[in-house]
Amino acid sequence: MVRQILGVVPRVMSYFEIWPPAFTTYSVLVPAFMDIPRCDLGRGISPDLRSLVAYVSSRSFGCGYCSAHAAGIGTMFRGAGGSLERNREAMNPQACNLFSPADQAAIDFANAIAEVPTGIREEHRIAIAKHYSEDHEESIVLSATLMGFLNCCIDVLGMVLERRMLHQAEQYLSGSGWEAGNKYEEEYDRELVEADPDEDTKLGPLGMARSMVGLIAFDRKALANIEGRPAKLEAQLHKELGFVPSYIRRTSRVPVKRVWAHMLIERICGTNGSVDPRHKLIMSFVAAKLFDDRLLAAQFAHLAVRAGADPKELRAALITGRCEDPRAEAGYALARASTRAPVTLQLQLIEALMEHYTPAEIMELVVVVSVISMLRRYSAFYPEDRYEDAVANFVAEHGQHIGLSTKPGQTGRSWDEIAFKHRLSAA
Repeated sequence: MVRQILGVVPRVMSYFEIWPPAFTTYSVLVPAFMDIPRCDLGRGISPDLRSLVAYVSSRSFGCGYCSAHAAGIGTMFRGAGGSLERNREAMNPQACNLFSPADQAAIDFANAIAEVPTGIREEHRIAIAKHYSEDHEESIVLSATLMGFLNCCIDVLGMVLERRMLHQAEQYLSGSGWEAGNKYEEEYDRELVEADPDEDTKLGPLGMARSMVGLIAFDRKALANIEGRPAKLEAQLHKELGFVPSYIRRTSRVPVKRVWAHMLIERICGTNGSVDPRHKLIMSFVAAKLFDDRLLAAQFAHLAVRAGADPKELRAALITGRCEDPRAEAGYALARASTRAPVTLQLQLIEALMEHYTPAEIMELVVVVSVISMLRRYSAFYPEDRYEDAVANFVAEHGQHIGLSTKPGQTGRSWDEIAFKHRLSAA
């Protein structure tokens, strides 16, 4: 399926296999957030718009690998590359007549959502509401949110572009200022790239049918421990986390709700890896705090203390060198580094990670920071004015000592109301 839509099997997939749970998460995340196959069947936003948002947000973030891939995202049925001619103009849309006012709103949104700190403002909510239904808005936001995971993950891993993607990007995107950057450095990467196979990207009807059956079976197995009905899922989240995160309540699509629950319960809070969940939760708090996402910072501080962390550990983790445990400090340093766009790891940090963690454990940490990077994007577009009850109680007790705000924000309700009014008037 991935090869059909992108034109290649991404090199990063072999890295995910270093820690198989990472491969599982990637494999359920992409179809859910890219709305596959609904979008491909013409039942959501157009595949061109899906590709446009993914591409522009990746360019804005500065990830040469993801932008090269996203520019050519196709469909399960037509294959890859159908949007390349259009996307090559997306970084200067006013210079051509390829983009409608609705496209321009999506481009502006995608540019802003990937910025660090976020560039999202009220006008982005208004513009999207004017031009898109709630269902299509959700598809647009989820596409950019997914790229938050991939942009961070690819940058942290320093992934090298595949030969086909490198040549395609040089042909179509270089004129708009695209550069491979550290995703292809000829001195070091030429031999690897030249060894890449030539891939046939087209699946026939039988191959397509097998791919769909395999996708459904994999999804069922991967999410077997995550409830499928919204009410039961909320009960599971209450049991595992002590609250239902507001972004899971807001999301209308059950597959997305389940994937988010999977990432929180099984990848960050869970014990199916080798890294102490307490350290992963502190890493999540650190990243959220440095992203200046008050909601996420409070949620993960609450979860970290619930998992046994001392509030003093959270404060210390924010400051380089304050943690006395070198293994934990390396993880916290990764969390701090992951809050930049693009993400660049210094040699000292890479050496510390390699000294204190196995390759599988490093992948486990990469998944954690990538999840926070994607949550940060969604939270920026849909801010909240109040914490969940359990989180609010935690903030009242510990917030002052940890540096948490008494409220997560002040614009959430007003933005929702303004967007509703503009969508209604545009109907």
